Amino acid sequence: MATMLMKSGALATTKSVAQRPSRQSRKTVVVNAAREMWYPGFDPLRLGVDPDRLKWFREAELTNGRWAMAAVAGILFTDLVGLPKWYDAGAEKYALSNQTLLVIELVVFAFLEAKRYEGYKKTGGTGVAFWFPFDPLGMRSKDMELKELKNGRLAMLAFVGFASTWAVNGKGPIASLADHLADPAHNNIFTSIVGKESVLTVALLCVWPIIIEASKTLSKGQTQPPLFPWNDQWKEVAADRGAADRT
Repeated sequence: MATMLMKSGALATTKSVAQRPSRQSRKTVVVNAAREMWYPGFDPLRLGVDPDRLKWFREAELTNGRWAMAAVAGILFTDLVGLPKWYDAGAEKYALSNQTLLVIELVVFAFLEAKRYEGYKKTGGTGVAFWFPFDPLGMRSKDMELKELKNGRLAMLAFVGFASTWAVNGKGPIASLADHLADPAHNNIFTSIVGKESVLTVALLCVWPIIIEASKTLSKGQTQPPLFPWNDQWKEVAADRGAADRT
């Protein structure tokens, strides 16, 4: 009897052990490939020819992008809450005269820009005054730097759009958007007073990649490729290619 109980107990233990789920869970990580850009390496002004200068250009782009992001956020905020318009701010009278403000800004920004350049040469990164790199929230990473660069470019384009909207119809971005949504067919850039110029600009932007690719093709093997097809350097490269083809 005891032997039978021992056997049944052993079988029950074995069965419970066999049915016990594993505590280790398998994780499946799916890595999505980065979406390919429709025109990789877009550099219409050929600023990336010199790698050393490209680093400084990238730093300058980040700085201007940050100013643009702050400006765009401020313009949208003042428009939404009904504060005085951003384009009228310069015409307001303040406690200090414009001449005094100009002198103060020249001194302050000259100091900040000098320190920024000095800090960049030492660290290769951006900062403010004596803090390089300036990252109080500890968010600095390659991924965040790329996101900041992309959003900065978008903000710079947005600011140009805001300024253009005010120059054309004298309204801010929120009011212009409301007009466009109310009648998209008649309230857009192509029906404005700069409609013809806008059409020409769009046409040029469509042709510009062809010019860039032709420039790259003609400048293969050149340490300093020509910037534009009307430069003398472009003509020299084209002449050399033509002579080589004839021989």
